[in-house]
Amino acid sequence: MAKTQETIPLLIINEENFDDIIEGRKQEEYRSLSEHYFRMFCTKGKDGVYDDMKPIDKIYLAVGYRKDRKKILIEAKDIYICKFIIDIPEGFKKGDECFVIELGKVLEKNF
Repeated sequence: MAKTQETIPLLIINEENFDDIIEGRKQEEYRSLSEHYFRMFCTKGKDGVYDDMKPIDKIYLAVGYRKDRKKILIEAKDIYICKFIIDIPEGFKKGDECFVIELGKVLEKNF
């Protein structure tokens, strides 16, 4: 049986964060621990529980949903779940948990 091609995840972000990523001012993107992102970033075991992170090494980031939106393909250095205790990013509070995507270099852009 032929191996199926992995789909590159697509994340929608606002233009300000998009520009900060392009300029290298923002090196991480955060996503909630929702079922949607567990399906996107994790594999499900035989028991139906998400148990491992998928081997994702790049991600599409796009501004909005329009057909002609700005979009980049960017290196994903790592994806993991983090609980913020000491270093707490803006918009979060102590004890919040989320997926953290460590971003690398821009590989492609459509503008």
